[in-house]
Amino acid sequence: MTVQSLHSTTPSPSATLILARSHEAEIEVYLLRRSTASKFMPGTYVFPGGNLEAEDMNAAFWQNHVDLPADRLSLALDGEVDRMLPFAVAAIRETWEEAGLLLAAPMKGSVRPEHVNNGGTPFIRHIQDGSLALSVSKLGRWHHWITPELMPRRFDTFFFVAPVGQNQHCQADNHETVHGTWINPRKALTENARGTLPLSPPTLVTLHQMLPFADLDSLMAETRSRSWPDPIMPRLWPLDKSALIIEPWDPDYTLETVSVAVDRLEADVLPVGAPFSRLWRHRGICRPVRYRELN
Repeated sequence: MTVQSLHSTTPSPSATLILARSHEAEIEVYLLRRSTASKFMPGTYVFPGGNLEAEDMNAAFWQNHVDLPADRLSLALDGEVDRMLPFAVAAIRETWEEAGLLLAAPMKGSVRPEHVNNGGTPFIRHIQDGSLALSVSKLGRWHHWITPELMPRRFDTFFFVAPVGQNQHCQADNHETVHGTWINPRKALTENARGTLPLSPPTLVTLHQMLPFADLDSLMAETRSRSWPDPIMPRLWPLDKSALIIEPWDPDYTLETVSVAVDRLEADVLPVGAPFSRLWRHRGICRPVRYRELN
């Protein structure tokens, strides 16, 4: 194989929010299917999320519209407030815009409006006019992803986690996203393997990482005690009519060329739950495949 020449765009700052709930003693997460017209990962299931916007950067405003005092924000966000608060705001805003769920509560002495919809008025105005405080205290830390080089659009994304109750309703916006579902991580991975619920690569890896957690309490305890891990920036290796996505823990990640037996990839697909370091994207579906050293 020849070495691919790299062309790289600068990743856009973005944020994602993993909504998690307890259902029949199991963890469920909320996934949204991206529109087939999307320019990035069309037709795949993802967590709510998107780019930071200018209004998210107004740290002075948001420090007065969150449910934590300034002296606790840095610890809760595991970083400098001016840097990390905009990511938390974006995660909550995007969840409101894409899934219709607003993680906010009335500020002291105010009453939450009966209807808070996600159309027309800018998010910052909704929060200000409704005297609302974003529920940053509910956010846990999951991971930090950077889109591979060679991708035409790239994102530098912090993944947060928030618990929600059974009575909290989510619904796809029917614009950027066309379908939403609550689903157990293992079931989602199984349906992805069957080709019936195509997952984006970071979503697939995240759901696999969630498998060891027996319940919502243990998941949230982990996300609130951990620091932000080192970012994961996979490596994209194009193949004829498909591609490999190589994770940083793969033996070939730092090598000039990647070992891959293309004719064996179908046989090398791993069962759900098996450890993996590479994904095979073929016909719109990503599936974990085993690392096979070539002789």
